Amino acid sequence: MLHFLYDIVRLDERLLLKEFHRRNVDIAPINVQSDPVDVGPRDALGFVRVASRYNALLVSYLYEARGLGSINSFTALALAHDKFVTHVALARHGVDTPRSYLALSERAMERGSMELGFPSIVKPTDGSWGRFVSLVRSPGDLATLAKHRRLTGRSAYIVQEFVRKPNRDIRAIVVEDRMVGAIYRVNEGDWRTNTARGSKAVPVGEARELEEVAVRASRAVGALYSGVDLVESERGYLVLEINGVPEFKNVQGSTGVNIAGEIVEAAYRHAKR
Repeated sequence: MLHFLYDIVRLDERLLLKEFHRRNVDIAPINVQSDPVDVGPRDALGFVRVASRYNALLVSYLYEARGLGSINSFTALALAHDKFVTHVALARHGVDTPRSYLALSERAMERGSMELGFPSIVKPTDGSWGRFVSLVRSPGDLATLAKHRRLTGRSAYIVQEFVRKPNRDIRAIVVEDRMVGAIYRVNEGDWRTNTARGSKAVPVGEARELEEVAVRASRAVGALYSGVDLVESERGYLVLEINGVPEFKNVQGSTGVNIAGEIVEAAYRHAKR
C-alpha cells in the first residue's frame, strides 16, 4: 500500500496520481490539511507531496517511524528544506555553491554583506518561489531590509554573493542517478528567475557537465528524486538550492519528457526493495 500525502493539488500532483493509477498501484490519497494522520503502526509507504515544508517533515518522519518508509526520506527533506543546511551538505560533498554566510542577527547580516561586497543577496533559510529574496545594492538598502525583516519576525538568513550570470537559471529534475529533464528559466525583467515570477521555460539540450553537477547535488542530500536549481558562472555551474518536493510541470511541459512517469517508476522500484 502507498499513501499519497498532499495538502494542495497542483498539476504536478495530478500528473503523479495519473501515473500511479496507470500502473495499477494500490494507492490511497490523504489530504493532510483535512484528514487526521494516524500515528499508529501502518503497513504503508508514504509518498510525500506536501507543499508546506514543515508539515512535509512531520509526515515523512511519521512514515519512517511507523510505516514502510517515506519518499523522499526525512533526512533528504530536512537537508533540502533548509537552504543553509543544503549549502553545508553540498559543501561537504564538494559541490560548488555561491559564497554564503549564515546570519542570525541584523549585525551578522550587515557584516556578511560588507564582507561579500555589494551587490549581495539576502534570503531566508526557508521559503520558495523567490519570496523574501532581496538584492542588496548598498548599506542603505541593507538598513532598510533589516528594518523590514525585523517586522516580519524572521531571524535566520543567508547572505550570499551576487553571481554574475545570464538572464536565466536552470531547474534540473534528478531521479535516482539521472537528470531526466532540465529547463532554462529565462526572465528579461527580473533578476529572480523563478517561473512563479513570470520566467519563460526553455528546454536544455544535452549537457553532460550539468547532469554531473545536478546528480552530485541530489546525492548530497540523499534524495530519490529532486529539483536542483543552478546558475552558470565564471566558475562553472553553481548550485543554489535543492527541492525535495519539487514542482516539475514546467520541465515536463517544455521538454516533453514524462517526468511524473520517471518519478513513479523510481518510487515503484524503491518500494519493491
